[in-house]
Amino acid sequence: MLDHRVFTFLTVCEEQSFTRAAKKLHITQPAVSQHIQFIEEYYGARVFCFQGRRLCLTEAGALLKSSLTSLYNNETYLKEQLLSLSDLRYRLRFGATLTVGEFMIADPLSHFLAAHPDSDISVTVANTALLLQKLDAGEIDFAILEGNYPRHLYRHTPFITDRFIPICGRHYKFKKMPRSLFELTSERLLVREPGSGTRRILEDALSEYDLGIENFTHVTTIGNMNTIKEMVKNNCGITFLYKTAVLDELRDGSIQVIDLPDWQVHHEISIVWKAERLFEDTLRDLLQELFHV
Repeated sequence: MLDHRVFTFLTVCEEQSFTRAAKKLHITQPAVSQHIQFIEEYYGARVFCFQGRRLCLTEAGALLKSSLTSLYNNETYLKEQLLSLSDLRYRLRFGATLTVGEFMIADPLSHFLAAHPDSDISVTVANTALLLQKLDAGEIDFAILEGNYPRHLYRHTPFITDRFIPICGRHYKFKKMPRSLFELTSERLLVREPGSGTRRILEDALSEYDLGIENFTHVTTIGNMNTIKEMVKNNCGITFLYKTAVLDELRDGSIQVIDLPDWQVHHEISIVWKAERLFEDTLRDLLQELFHV
């Protein structure tokens, strides 16, 4: 059981203010100051400093925040596991990027709920950057990510490896029939917003050809994948998506793959969790049942 002063420290880190932390915790500001003073005396280091009027973590404070956040997340997970033992109910919180959330997890979740009808499951669908923030904060147990992430900070296991393909509508008219990736840059590119896994994969793949999104003549940024697919079907431009995300459209012919001999891109979609997570074996067993990984 963590000391209540740990929660005060983490709340000050989150709010970046003693006053706001006191309000959130429903205690006085002097009490917050006393808790932080105790933390500093106990660990023998200053944890906060001011840069102008802005409250900032010191180097020692940043290290302490990382360690205590991990302890807090593990304690939260421990309480959930103990509660699960008493009522035999799974409590699962995880995140998925948009492609995964919309096209890849409905079937495994359906099978899992059929086997465990009393389970409580919460799925957050968001971009890679936001899911990593939620993972670090302990708001989700794991995330299924399309985009790249700092692998040294997390444990991971492959979910699937999928082709990342250039596509256009059935009746799309090219300015010039492309025979290479470079020639495709004369078309309008429809692309997800910065921070999305799909965009990051495209940016990284293009960089291997010494190209970037900015090399396309026209770029339209859209924060919704279904809108991008509909605009592709309406011949408004071209895009790059995982093949799994457009299987139905490829089958009915409303979308077609652009044949580029020099573009052969595959990417691993990963299941990611914090490296110092408690009960990692339990999580791996759960992932095996859910996704057979």
